Amino acid sequence: MSVRIIILFCLFIAPAGAVMAAPITFNTALPVSKGEVLLRQQFIVTKLSDRLNGTKRDVTARAGVSVLGYGVTPKLALFGVAPLVNIERKIGTMNSNVTGLGDASVFARAEVFRSDTPGKTIRIAPFAGLTLPTGRKNKTGDGSTDGFAGLIFTAASIDWNFDSQIKYVANRRANGFARGDTASMDASLQYRLLPQTMSNTTNAFLYGVMEANFTYLQRDRIGGAINPNSGGVQAFVSPGLQYATRRWIAETAVKIPVLNDLHGTALAPDYALITSLRFNF
Repeated sequence: MSVRIIILFCLFIAPAGAVMAAPITFNTALPVSKGEVLLRQQFIVTKLSDRLNGTKRDVTARAGVSVLGYGVTPKLALFGVAPLVNIERKIGTMNSNVTGLGDASVFARAEVFRSDTPGKTIRIAPFAGLTLPTGRKNKTGDGSTDGFAGLIFTAASIDWNFDSQIKYVANRRANGFARGDTASMDASLQYRLLPQTMSNTTNAFLYGVMEANFTYLQRDRIGGAINPNSGGVQAFVSPGLQYATRRWIAETAVKIPVLNDLHGTALAPDYALITSLRFNF
């Protein structure tokens, strides 16, 4: 599994608006008000391990991810994502540990459809951006500039929110290595647990969250040859909790693999633990 995939195994997230639940492991189509600044600080621990020919392989990736968003217009928002990562590898008796800036991303999200009815809103928003080679090549980054694009659907109500996303990542060649493109589909349901009844003074909510993530990974290429230990299909479920107020959100989730159908000796994730805080100013 490549450095960038280890780091971004459970990422691509943007902050949500005030007093709204939102997905924990991917994006939302809820708006960012014009001139509003949103900050999300996320902490992720990803664990990968297996045994190959009797040799134990362990990788622990720790990431502190800062997400900054700005509402350019009521329908257009710009985001930047900067991860600071630590990757610890243990393969038999060999150990390595590296810390540094990972590959940063920038993207734009635009609302193209909106339908508001009493107690409910529906939004559709495409997004597109670039992942930049700001990390150390083959250590905390992959050395290539990659493009990605997708579409988000969000339905928000008083009692529950539903979000879904499709996303495609077009990876480019760098230094003779071309990581395979990826396609993913995600879904998230956030259901209000507390308070059970609402009043005019209610300004905070506790949500139970259940998410599903599916990713198809194409084969990598080294030079002109296909890497047999790359590519495949992965699926995850991510239960979590989210506490939302008018100006900040606290949340946590565990991303659990239910399918790791990877080719060859590719290292598959065991789980990821996600915690984060979101603020809007």
